[in-house]
Amino acid sequence: MEYSEAELTLRDYFAILKRRYLFLIIPFVLVLTVSVGVALLMAPVYQSTGTIMVESQQIPDNFVQSTVTSYADERIGVITQRVMIRENLLRIIDKFNLFGDDRRSIPASDLVDRMRNMVSVEIISADVQGQKNNGKTAIAFRISVEHSKPNLAFSVANEFVTLFLDENVRNRISRASETTDFLNNETTKLKNQLEDIENQVADYKQKNSSALPEHLDLRINQRERAVRAAEDIDLSIKTLESQKSLLEIDLSSRTYSSDNGQNEISANPEQELAKLEAQLAEKSTIYGDAHPDIVSLKRKISQLKEKIAAGGDDADGSQEIVGDPVAAKIQSRIASIDDTIKSQLALKKELEQNIADLEKTIIQTPQVERGLRALNRNYENALAQYESIKAKLMDAQLSESLEEEKKAERFLVLEPPVLAEKPIRPNRQKIIMLGFLLAVAAGVGAIFLIEMIDGSVYGMARLTEAVQQQPLANIPYIDTWEETAQNKNRIKIIAGFSVASIVCALVLVHFLYLPLDIFFFKVWSRIS
Repeated sequence: MEYSEAELTLRDYFAILKRRYLFLIIPFVLVLTVSVGVALLMAPVYQSTGTIMVESQQIPDNFVQSTVTSYADERIGVITQRVMIRENLLRIIDKFNLFGDDRRSIPASDLVDRMRNMVSVEIISADVQGQKNNGKTAIAFRISVEHSKPNLAFSVANEFVTLFLDENVRNRISRASETTDFLNNETTKLKNQLEDIENQVADYKQKNSSALPEHLDLRINQRERAVRAAEDIDLSIKTLESQKSLLEIDLSSRTYSSDNGQNEISANPEQELAKLEAQLAEKSTIYGDAHPDIVSLKRKISQLKEKIAAGGDDADGSQEIVGDPVAAKIQSRIASIDDTIKSQLALKKELEQNIADLEKTIIQTPQVERGLRALNRNYENALAQYESIKAKLMDAQLSESLEEEKKAERFLVLEPPVLAEKPIRPNRQKIIMLGFLLAVAAGVGAIFLIEMIDGSVYGMARLTEAVQQQPLANIPYIDTWEETAQNKNRIKIIAGFSVASIVCALVLVHFLYLPLDIFFFKVWSRIS
């Protein structure tokens, strides 16, 4: 007959617990004691928190536009990095003596890291319509400081709140000032550029003063007047030459007046021929070819031409008429006309040179106008930039005044830090409860471990499984009087030793650490 593996019943479990109770009690007490000790001895951590609200600009943006356009959460992050610099943290550590004697023994970098771990910044966001940052914007943020002493946590939190407020004001004013300085420098640069272009325009106009576009009509009118004056001079010269020809004819006629019995010296035959031809031309416009005067003049012209062709001393040049005042007067007038013709020719030459200069100037005017337009275009572009930057500079100066008077977006203390009344950790009740559960688990685990290691056989079911035979009878263990007495004495000794240990511990605590009433009050305060 085969016997199956024995299954433990509830009675077997109680038997194991009764047999191994010391392996349950000792780990349970040790673990629970350690848990309670840890819960009571862990240093408390207090937290002091200040809440700062981000208040929007008091003056509407359409009236005054701020030059600080970044999001509030971005500025909070930037301010946090600026506040959490090494210099500020070491100054706060020294100011409040946060780490006591550890300040001299711990490296400064470790102290800075510990300080940064003590401080936390939490941004409070809200859904706002019209925002680009996923519909959320920062409306406030919390600054929390943790320390084992509540008064130090409170003082340091106040210090950081002040630093954040001051850094925000300094940051906004600095940005507004930088914008104003930048625009002011750009305005100065553009102003100098405008002055340079103005000087270039003035030099260009001075260099090409005669060919400026605005003088084109004047130059054209001057050329027209000069052309008309030259034409008038030509007409005047022709008139003078005609008068001279007539005077020369008169002078020649006085030479050939010997038929009348007058004693005159011969004049130049060419002059007489010119005079006769002039008379012929004049009378030909009035009379026909058969008219006696026309026929007589043609005959005389023919005879005179034959005489000139035959040659003679009389045709070599003009001779003065001696003793004839009329001839002398005619010669004087001819000389005067020659002088006038010379002066008119000189004046005409001057006018022709003036006309050439005016034409050259008129031809150059389009090129000058082109260069002047380029300079004016550069000037207009620079002027437009200057006016635009000048307007922006005025807006930036107004924005800077807005920041200095704290009318723009600002940080306001919504809830100042308060002195913490109870620590945020450790949670001693949870630690003790967890320690209790761990103590129970440690005791039960110790019992099962001992049962697995111990090879003894306990109980009828285990015995039947071991020998593969059913026992005839189950005789329980019977304690003798001596064993009962020993067990009772053992219990009394353990109980007495435990009570004595507790009493000694309480006496030592009372006289060496704290009075028991205060000690129990502090323990209760920590647990609660």
